[in-house]
Amino acid sequence: MNKNESEKLPVELLIKIFSYASGLCGRYYLDTQTTGHYAPKLHIMAQVCRQWLEIIKAAPELWTFVTDRDPKNAIVALDRSKSHPVGIGLREVPFNGSLYAVALNNSQRWVRADIRFSPSDQLALHELAEVSVPILQRLQLEFFYWDEDTVFVSDLFRDHPPRLTSLDLIQVAIRQWNSPIFGPHLHSLKLTRLRTSNPTREDLWGIFHACPELNHLELTHVNFSGEMPQGPRVQLPLLAALLLRPLSPSDAVDIARMIETPRCRHYSVSRGLETPDALALSAVALQVQPLFESCIASSSSLFVHLDGFWIRITCRRGEPPHSDFKLKLGKVGSCEKVLDWLIGIIARSPLLSPIPVDVHLEYRLQRSLSPSPSDLLRLSSVRSLTIADLYGYTNKLAESLSVPKDLEDGSDGWLWPGLREVTIRDFDGPSATLLHMVKTRTDAAIRQKGTSSMSEIAMLEKLEVRAGVFAVEEFEVIQAVLGDASVILPAKQDKQ
Repeated sequence: MNKNESEKLPVELLIKIFSYASGLCGRYYLDTQTTGHYAPKLHIMAQVCRQWLEIIKAAPELWTFVTDRDPKNAIVALDRSKSHPVGIGLREVPFNGSLYAVALNNSQRWVRADIRFSPSDQLALHELAEVSVPILQRLQLEFFYWDEDTVFVSDLFRDHPPRLTSLDLIQVAIRQWNSPIFGPHLHSLKLTRLRTSNPTREDLWGIFHACPELNHLELTHVNFSGEMPQGPRVQLPLLAALLLRPLSPSDAVDIARMIETPRCRHYSVSRGLETPDALALSAVALQVQPLFESCIASSSSLFVHLDGFWIRITCRRGEPPHSDFKLKLGKVGSCEKVLDWLIGIIARSPLLSPIPVDVHLEYRLQRSLSPSPSDLLRLSSVRSLTIADLYGYTNKLAESLSVPKDLEDGSDGWLWPGLREVTIRDFDGPSATLLHMVKTRTDAAIRQKGTSSMSEIAMLEKLEVRAGVFAVEEFEVIQAVLGDASVILPAKQDKQ
């Protein structure tokens, strides 16, 4: 675009372009050519021509974020923003006195504030307690190397922010857990490494009751004390993400017993289940099983993380019971109890068990800790299987899928009769085992084709193996047996 073309653009459109461009990857850049300090990206665009300079200087909506990375220009930005709502970032401790004073004078325009205090900022902290923030929506507050619990978050601000929707407190001290700052309009709450004033279980219970519209709840290095409150679980119907890290098993259990989160789609507990016992797993199941079932019912996605063990479930909308259910299990340390517990939840659920399941295992174990295939085989409706890093496991699984088994009702039947796709990234058994599985399942499918058998076995439609060695003859046999199916095997070698 040449100069004449840019002059023809409406001012409103240019302002939108400037706003978008300045916000890409942050509104500030490191000026290494001149000052060596951070400067607004708007300064670069203002140097293009006099027209752009005048538009940028006169457009208050472009100067709505102020940071102390560049104190001099920050004061100019506050002046240019006029009466527009602004975001404030004050994290370069200790504070720049003049910028902080100007920022406080404009506190009634704060819509977002990210502030970090150091021990040398005690006076500034007390000054903050005297300001009013009537339109503040997002607040992140951090105490940096604070040794004394002299100031508490419940003392901040002359009037509690009535519009606050996001609260992120890091290394702060909280004197009153029933503070109005935990209001009914709060959507996001993050508490990290609180000071000596850790909450009791009763305090948390009160916060959950006070914040019924929570969408995101994150507790990091927060310790609890006291007895569990009596009463029904608190309903948090809008909560989409629950992250607890790290927590002791008892704390993870108590959180699971406190709240009910039917719409949660990201559930994470780290360290709390390093050495899970039956009590911990059964208690956490109070939240996890309803999440699985809700995920299916609403054809949505779910991510569950249990101490290095993650589960990703995605559903594609369809007429029940034909909705897709993709289960991804990944990065398990030595926590085989979790795998057994998880599969038990699915197998026992009348809603989950009949739905076709796509299973993806990424199960990093030492060879001596490889699980028994019997755990996974309890999933009766697996349609596709992807395996990665299950050393010492894939050969056992192929053997189990090669012959009919005694079913729970006493009859004979094939495990996973609906299995249609198999992807193995690290096959660790002899190629003959895989060949035997393909032949026996295909022969059974051909024999049962057209019959009225309820346990009819499906034909394999895809076989992909990304590790191992297969002779040319074996590849040709597998391809001939599977016919039109997609077959991808590692580099073929002639038998010696």
